[in-house]
This record gives sequence, structure tokens and C-alpha cells, in this order.
Amino acid sequence: MTEGGALPREFTGDGAGVSPPLEWKGAPAGTKSFVIIMHHFPHEGDPARWYWILYNIPNTVTSLTKATKGVGVNGSNCVGPDLAYAPPHSKGPGVKKYTITVYALSAQPKLTVSGKQVNRDAMLAAIKDITLGQAELNFTYDRTDVVSAEKGSDTSSTKGSRR
Repeated sequence: MTEGGALPREFTGDGAGVSPPLEWKGAPAGTKSFVIIMHHFPHEGDPARWYWILYNIPNTVTSLTKATKGVGVNGSNCVGPDLAYAPPHSKGPGVKKYTITVYALSAQPKLTVSGKQVNRDAMLAAIKDITLGQAELNFTYDRTDVVSAEKGSDTSSTKGSRR
């Protein structure tokens, strides 16, 4: 993935749905751990939807493999009940913009909630005073061709029927 580029299909709900590989460098001095949050805003003024929260990533880790496992702790996502990466799978056509942010922290997050309650807002509150720096990767995903194909396969049309 590149800044402003398209999210490859394998990292979406239309592909394998696995988490993307990431790499970062230049963490500030004193970094003790990292947090990753992936989110997007469906429409201007709407609250953020989050797809991935990974925290308690050791400061020695500066990259994640595709479909990463065994690194950090997964928080919730707004899509389903699993504490895991939730691949984007929007229902509407058009380009959607997403952001992955890597936060460098001076300490482990002190969460006041656990498990499925570790959402984006709870994590941002927990790291507010311990964030040393952050880096963002912005990218897009467009399901227009998929949504159009799904609509085209609808055979329940009542066109032409009169009663």
C-alpha cells in the first residue's frame, strides 16, 4: 500500500479479508509500545467507523506481516463480534477513504475497559497523554464494480407486472 493508493482487494471483504502488511520507522526516543488504529468516516459529520485496533505492540516491532498473528492485542471493530481486523466491505458504490494510524507511546495504554469494549474512542482516550508521535497512511477502496454486479444479479424484479 502507498499513501493515497488503493487498498488491494485481498485486504477487503471482497478478497481474503486479511490484515495488510505495515512498516514504520523513526519512532521518537522513549517509545515503549505502539498502537495501530484503522478507521474511516462514512460521510462528513458521521462518527468514525473503525476496522482494526492493535495495541501493546512492543517497541522492538517496526513491521507487521500480512495476516499478522501473535503480535500485540486486538481490540474491537465496528463490524462484528471478533476481536480482530475487520476488512472493509462497504455496501455502497464509490470511493471510500481509510486511514491507518500508528501511534508511538511512552507507556502501555491504561484502559478502563476490556475486550470487546476496546473501541476507537476508548483507545484514543487511553493514549491521549502518552502519545509521543504518530504516522498516518491514507488509502482508498472502491466497491463500485462489486456493488454494480450484485445489483445486476437481482432477479426479483416486478417490472412489467400489473394487477
